[in-house]
Amino acid sequence: MDERRREPSNPRVRHRKKKRDWLLTVRQSVPKAFSVAKHLAPTFELRGAAEIDARFLREHGIRGILWDVDGTLTHYHGLGLAPEAEPVRFLFEADWIRHGIVSNSDEVRYMELGRIFPDLPVLKLYELDGTTVGRRLEKGRDLWYAEGVGPGVADPPEGEMEALRKPDARIMRFAVEQLGVPAEAVLMVGDQYWTDVAGAGLAGLRSAKVPTAGQSTFPPAIRAFQRIERWVRHMVA
Repeated sequence: MDERRREPSNPRVRHRKKKRDWLLTVRQSVPKAFSVAKHLAPTFELRGAAEIDARFLREHGIRGILWDVDGTLTHYHGLGLAPEAEPVRFLFEADWIRHGIVSNSDEVRYMELGRIFPDLPVLKLYELDGTTVGRRLEKGRDLWYAEGVGPGVADPPEGEMEALRKPDARIMRFAVEQLGVPAEAVLMVGDQYWTDVAGAGLAGLRSAKVPTAGQSTFPPAIRAFQRIERWVRHMVA
């Protein structure tokens, strides 16, 4: 077994080990499939991440970026920035733009992302007894936010939580709150229509669709789902 993936998970986060990540996304999004399908058109359909440069961002008044990870910044479960995403590395050091990572990752991958991108906030949102609980991992600090707002605390709330997944708009709204940038100045960047683009649209954000980085590194089931979402996207266009 890959040693890097052996680490304890948070006992208060509900895990479904028998289900793949993409199946959990489908399960959560199917009840609102009609609404999701209406938001599959990205604001910008880009040929690659290299188009997201300083001139592009300033021209469109963008001061905050929410990044998908697998297929956007890394290959599938990659441990570093993908070659396709190298052109945006300089943006992470720019002081005039804020960044956040929003991924449908499981607990192990979430902690992994905190090590890969230590200076970028990795953001998640959970449901607990009908309320939401936000989570932010940055510079080694893992903080929790009741109702997604207020000061972060080190200890998670009592009770069993279930992670919410894109395209749930509540995740995007929490992420925007954490960026501290007006929603109209935030751009969601991702490689999937169903999760990244639709999630942004449902939250009233702009989106940029980029080609999947490392397409061949994804499991066959995910590649099949991506073909389906592209078909749906063109059917409703």
